[in-house]
Amino acid sequence: MIHPPSEPRLAPEPTIPGIPSDLRRWAGEIAQTVILTGLLFAVLSTFIGQPFEVTQRSMEPTLASGDRVLVDKLSPRWSPYAQGDVVVFDAPDPYNAGGIPYVKRIIGLPGDTIEIENGRIFVTQPGGAPIRLKEPYLQDGETTLPQGIEGHRTWTVPDDAFFVLGDNRSDSVDSRTFGAVARDRIVGRAWLRYLPMERVEIVGMNKG
Repeated sequence: MIHPPSEPRLAPEPTIPGIPSDLRRWAGEIAQTVILTGLLFAVLSTFIGQPFEVTQRSMEPTLASGDRVLVDKLSPRWSPYAQGDVVVFDAPDPYNAGGIPYVKRIIGLPGDTIEIENGRIFVTQPGGAPIRLKEPYLQDGETTLPQGIEGHRTWTVPDDAFFVLGDNRSDSVDSRTFGAVARDRIVGRAWLRYLPMERVEIVGMNKG
């Protein structure tokens, strides 16, 4: 009599003493979720949006030290930076010590001439006439010039660069000091303040 071949026997799965199989499976799923979440966050922060903590007082009252904002890195690819945008950027040498990005407001675009006369800002676009800049985002009584700078100053913004100022003019290191900021040093637009919760707000809505 010929007996049919018996089914192959599978070796039992290796087990870790003291750890139930359900717990091992749950731990593996958690690990996969953490890894995928980390990869997704890396992609989003590199190409789309990046969280940023404000550590300076130079943008008060618009942004205060300790505020958390989301930096939009995607829309500038098709929507150019505009006057009034609040941007995060890497400061030029030697003002980038510590690698902490700056956050300021765009005042002048490529080709603009910026004139500051006793605290008043005039912007002249190429081929145009000087226009006094309205700045409702400044604190009452705030001036454009920091202490020690008076009279009349003029800057011409180079191609592919931007003239930026902090809203807290008396406590801000900005283009008055280090000149215009090259486009390739800009990380993106400060788009949304998401912390603290009582101050959640779209940033830069009041551009002047």
